[in-house]
Amino acid sequence: TLLLLLLWIILDDNSKRTINQNLKRILNNQRIHLEETSEINTNLSRLSEKMSHMTTNMQKKESAYIIDSQEIVQQERKRIARDLHDTVSQELFASSLILSGVSMSLEQLDKEQLQTQLVTVEAMLQNAQNDLRILLLHLRPTELANRTLSEGLHMILKELTDKSNIEVIYKENIGELPRAMEDNLFRIAQEFISNTLKHAKASRIEVYLNQTPSELQLKMLDNGIGFDMDEVRDLSYGLKNIEDRVDDLAGTMHLISQKGKGVSMDIRLPIVRGDDDE
Repeated sequence: TLLLLLLWIILDDNSKRTINQNLKRILNNQRIHLEETSEINTNLSRLSEKMSHMTTNMQKKESAYIIDSQEIVQQERKRIARDLHDTVSQELFASSLILSGVSMSLEQLDKEQLQTQLVTVEAMLQNAQNDLRILLLHLRPTELANRTLSEGLHMILKELTDKSNIEVIYKENIGELPRAMEDNLFRIAQEFISNTLKHAKASRIEVYLNQTPSELQLKMLDNGIGFDMDEVRDLSYGLKNIEDRVDDLAGTMHLISQKGKGVSMDIRLPIVRGDDDE
């Protein structure tokens, strides 16, 4: 009996050691060695195959994500170059031409004509400076860091007011929110403002935050050129990013727009309290 018990202990120890080695090989995505057929070995084999399949799928998704990210970076570079060419570069070039003409015909120009030309150049340079500020504001996203959502929104809206001619209307009624919700809402607000700066040609942005015991509402509007929602089937990258963040927070987003009537975005997020009141 003792010999049988000792033999069973040795076999059981060897079996556990083999199982442990195979588990390590599975975790390292290595092939496993199965010397006999048993229920445990069958399950280990199935686990190895699933692990290998999941790893392959994750690698494919990661590669696709990297390719998409690279494509997005390339598109953004092209857009920035186009924006610089269509706005700042053109305005600076026109200003240079006018100043060159003034320099060449300075003796033939009277005081009133010279004043008119200089005022025109000054207006062009101011427009170029304003366009460049807006572009830099879009390119330099701000981190929420240790600020609350309210403090962060006040900061970026003040920067928007200081660096552009856009009128800002901001009203809030919020209390303490989960940190993840604050971070996502801050990014959503940044994305909407960025889209307005890039595409809307708006002169006013309105931001409303309202919190109830069970829900938070973020409503943002601009009075820009808008777009026909029937013609635009796919959301832009920026709006798709907003939609993904809302989905992650189990919320809803309603987007309304018409040509010449701006854009309205209404987001509702549920507020769920846990056992620890978080």
